[in-house]
Amino acid sequence: MILTQDCFDILIIVNINSKLIKAIVFLSILFWYGIFFSHKIDLSTADLGRHLKNGEIILNGTSSQKWSVLHTNFYSYTLPKQSFINHHWLSGVIFFLVYTWFGFTGLSILYVSLNLGAVTLFFDTARRSSNFWVSSFLLIILMPLITIRAEIRPEAFTYFLTAVLFWILFNVIQKNRYVKLFWILPFVILLWVNLHIGFIFGFLVLGAFGVKETIYFFQKKTNHLFKLLTISTACIFAALINPFFIKGLLYPFQILNNYGYLIVENQSIPFLENLNFTTGQHFVLFKLVILLIFVSFVWVAFRNLKKIDITLLILIILFGIISFLGIRNFPLFALFAIPVLAVNTNLIIPNSLKTQTRYNIYTFGVMIVMFCLIQSAINYNQIKSLLGLGLIPNIQAATEFYKDKKIQGPIFNNYDIGGYLIFNIYPEKVFVDNRPEAYGADFFKNTYIPMQESQKKWQQIDKTYQFNAIFFSHRDYTPWGQMFLVSKINDNNWAPVFVDNYNIIFLKRNERNSRTIKKYELSKDLFKVTKN
Repeated sequence: MILTQDCFDILIIVNINSKLIKAIVFLSILFWYGIFFSHKIDLSTADLGRHLKNGEIILNGTSSQKWSVLHTNFYSYTLPKQSFINHHWLSGVIFFLVYTWFGFTGLSILYVSLNLGAVTLFFDTARRSSNFWVSSFLLIILMPLITIRAEIRPEAFTYFLTAVLFWILFNVIQKNRYVKLFWILPFVILLWVNLHIGFIFGFLVLGAFGVKETIYFFQKKTNHLFKLLTISTACIFAALINPFFIKGLLYPFQILNNYGYLIVENQSIPFLENLNFTTGQHFVLFKLVILLIFVSFVWVAFRNLKKIDITLLILIILFGIISFLGIRNFPLFALFAIPVLAVNTNLIIPNSLKTQTRYNIYTFGVMIVMFCLIQSAINYNQIKSLLGLGLIPNIQAATEFYKDKKIQGPIFNNYDIGGYLIFNIYPEKVFVDNRPEAYGADFFKNTYIPMQESQKKWQQIDKTYQFNAIFFSHRDYTPWGQMFLVSKINDNNWAPVFVDNYNIIFLKRNERNSRTIKKYELSKDLFKVTKN
């Protein structure tokens, strides 16, 4: 058959329109992701304040201060000499520089950009291995799991660098593309080990590819085993280049050894379900995705066992288990689920249907956009009050009051608010902050929790430290936190002088605080105790 010039022109127009539609669909999906990654910063319960102070001291502090920030519990007056590995020190430096140049809005944009970069790289791997429409549909389905961690944390670097490392390995080893990028992996690890403890996931990805290449080696197929071993060895040496040397490399295996405080994000799905802590956690979606992945692998195995990608199988099993045992890892699991399901779907769909799909791009495009709008509308209604860039309005009011009234410590504060105080009132030290590994299990078990549950224990600790002020997040919903707040409202030795939607400040009734209490003491009638 001979094609006329008109036929060529029509094919070109169709191709251009197809690419344009795909670009519009993908950018629309990415835009929706950007919205759900854009959560206003609740500085009073976030770790971000401490990271910013870390960066400031590492850049501008004395040599002694820099060393202490890296190696000790520097911000606490209770356990100042406690050994600590500040594994995310470089994240603090980057956060502080962005904050200095662009403020909190700049930090929000940085966080959104890192996450969108990770999404884009995983999507690109998926659509190259399957097709655009299947990958787009998966991207939408998995949105709630991928965007569930919207607080600005160093782990955003882990999401992005996992995507970079996986994208390079997949393209070089599986597709034999971008081979020169293979040699930047040690530099990726060098950067990663100083940004976040999640660098260990990079070695899991390297190991998963290594298993497949080892199998190919013994089957005498074309493989990259020796090249991968060389790169992996270089990555191990690169990971030793951190302020803590081998301790930094091994720290991911030790960080949970002395945790004395239960963090929701570190708990397993069964544990949280037993506590009925399921609202907004998307456990049902996680289980459905697990089921879908299982069915897809069984289906592929039934049709042709040799077609199963062992690397993707290993990775999704590993990250599925890790996510099941600690829900903070949902985003990484969902990101890997995109290429896994895309590849398996491509193997399952008959060729005839694939061909037909090419002629129904408009239908698929409309379906995906409509599904995106419906799903996003449901999620939007749940979190719309949190969406936006920069700080939550008036979140700094409590520390502004504290500094304006020249209140002084020693200060007793709860766990959640530690990073907020470190950022705002340093060089004054805090009682505790949100780093369980920096205080140890004994401190939480025998001091922090009992002193909130028992008035006798409180008086004993108060006698030791001579507290002058209590700075507390009243959104602390732990049983001991709520018990403590009720006891202090009814304690005549302490006067509430400030409260807003986030925090409450009490001052001890003494000569030093008498003027402030006289002017700002709040009536107990303002406070209401409710029973669930």
